[in-house]
This record gives sequence, C-alpha cells and structure tokens, in this order.
Amino acid sequence: MGTPIRFLRIDDRLVHGQVIVGWLPHLGTQSIIVANDRVAGDPMRQEMMRLAVPSDVEIDFRTPAALGSDQALPHDSLVLVASPKDAWACLQGGLAPEILNVGGLHARPGKAEIFEALHLDDEDRRHFQSIIAAGHRPVFQPTPQNEPIPLEEIL
Repeated sequence: MGTPIRFLRIDDRLVHGQVIVGWLPHLGTQSIIVANDRVAGDPMRQEMMRLAVPSDVEIDFRTPAALGSDQALPHDSLVLVASPKDAWACLQGGLAPEILNVGGLHARPGKAEIFEALHLDDEDRRHFQSIIAAGHRPVFQPTPQNEPIPLEEIL
C-alpha cells in the first residue's frame, strides 16, 4: 500500500508564508517534511528553512525517492516538494497521500502559464500525466481559502 500521509503539496517555493500561516493551521499539523534532492544535500538551505518556521514546528529534509519507504512518517505531516518530478518520485517510492495539492509553480524560462500561478513545461505535464494515470487526483489550490480545482480540468 505504501506509506500513508495526509497531505503532499507541490510548490516551487517550498517553505514560505502561505505554508506557515495558511496550510499548517488549516491542516492542524506541527510537522513539515521537505522532499527535494537539492535541499536534502544543502545544509545552508536547510538552515534557512528552519529559521522560517516557528520553533514549535518540526521540519525534516529527505530525498523524494527515500521518503515513501519511511514507515515512521507522522501521518499528519505536511510534505512539501518543489516540482511534479519530485512528487512523482515520492509516489514511486511508496508515499500514499490522501490529498495531492498543487500550489504555486511560478514563471520560469520555458514554462507556459496554464492558470494563475501555475506554469508548466513539457516535463511537468508528463509527470502530472503519470501521477493521474497512477490513480492520484491532484488538485490546484494555492491557499486553504481557494476552492480546490481538479488538475485534470486545468491540463
């Protein structure tokens, strides 16, 4: 079945204000796991993210591929990934989120605007198509106050 987790969020900013003041209280969790190869290997970026979260919030850093095999993950953790590629790696590794949330994927060279604050290139689209084909139903919802929109309707 994989490792059950409540909430996986794709957001290229990873830890930022919307996550801290919006999603953490909305989800009622005090645990963040950042799953990103670059961050997992960069102690300086990890420290910057640690400084951004309140002292009562636990934050941990993993690679996406290794995350799904960790049966000790707190179910209520907010898992943050930076891209559809990272999300797909988590899912292939065995992570089983109840909710797969798509937040901001912002403008970058080679990415086209699909929806407000949602910019994708061909690789992103392929990963989202794989995620959907595997039976997951990602929803675009930048903040808890926004209505979730099934990503299939946007793509």
